[in-house]
Amino acid sequence: MKKILLVYAAVNFATFAQINITSNDVSSMFAVGNFATIHEYDGAQIDIGFLGGPNNWDFTGLQTASTFTYESVDPGSTPYISEFLLANVALHSQRNYIGEPGDGYSYLEVAGNLLNNMGQAVVLNSQPGNLYIVNNNPPDALILPITYNNGYQEHFFQTIYLNGSPISQDSVFKVVLIDAWGTMTLPGGESFEALRIKEVRSVNGVPEGAHYSFQSANGAQVNMQASDPNAPDFGIIDIDWYDWNLPFTTDVEQISRMPQDFRLSQNYPNPFNPTTKIEYSISEQSLVQLKVYDILGNEVATIINEDQPAGTYRADFNGQGLASGMYIAKLQAGNYTKTIKMSLLK
Repeated sequence: MKKILLVYAAVNFATFAQINITSNDVSSMFAVGNFATIHEYDGAQIDIGFLGGPNNWDFTGLQTASTFTYESVDPGSTPYISEFLLANVALHSQRNYIGEPGDGYSYLEVAGNLLNNMGQAVVLNSQPGNLYIVNNNPPDALILPITYNNGYQEHFFQTIYLNGSPISQDSVFKVVLIDAWGTMTLPGGESFEALRIKEVRSVNGVPEGAHYSFQSANGAQVNMQASDPNAPDFGIIDIDWYDWNLPFTTDVEQISRMPQDFRLSQNYPNPFNPTTKIEYSISEQSLVQLKVYDILGNEVATIINEDQPAGTYRADFNGQGLASGMYIAKLQAGNYTKTIKMSLLK
């Protein structure tokens, strides 16, 4: 099974030396209720840039063959938590697993300086009575904080169980290096500062092509798998598959379809801890961007970045992982721009 997408959030930075993605940032990114739409595509040639930086990764030409949504849910509310008792993050998705559609949960643990990918629980649509459990032992770990030029190696076993009985086990050895930094531009034209995480695995002694993750400070990402285990780590290379997404965002609910004008209302509750609701109206179909900034003008969250039809909407914002203080919510829709002040009080 394709490994779980790892998405991280961090404070804004002006230069690569300031990038420091912490466990608090990861917890904020995976706050319950957050979700992201993942765009998938198989086979391509992509310019992965060069070691170090600054890079300008132009991913505007990435395509979409299929999509699915990851939603962060309370692990305790999921049906398979007994298989992953230490998990404090659960991501739910309905997507293809090994080429077949199914319903699944990915379980992670944010623990100190580790993000542990514990495994997955999947029920395929064609086999409704069968439960597949993918267990990583020890967990497939990402070491935090993530910083340019950091690296490490790890060995773990990945076992697949069918209805409680093991059906396969792989020995996985991986080497990870955060080896490049720069700016990536995604389809739609939005740009993000990013780190490139290179991961090279061998499974049962057989090397795989390098996996590259381009991770941004506000959560956007691109993941790809090189076709050739001996492919260079620079320039244009052949890719088996890739996926990409804009930042994880919070729930958005359309509550009215016939607003008379553009409007951004004061959030409520205000002050809040750690969640609040932001209501806005757009009187015609528009590209809507709703972002949150700290008092210094640094972007800390992208709540909405998509075309929306005319309507009145209510969005949730989760300030978990942010410090107490004043924050600015900014709505841009067509030629309309408005800001409100929000007070996070912990």
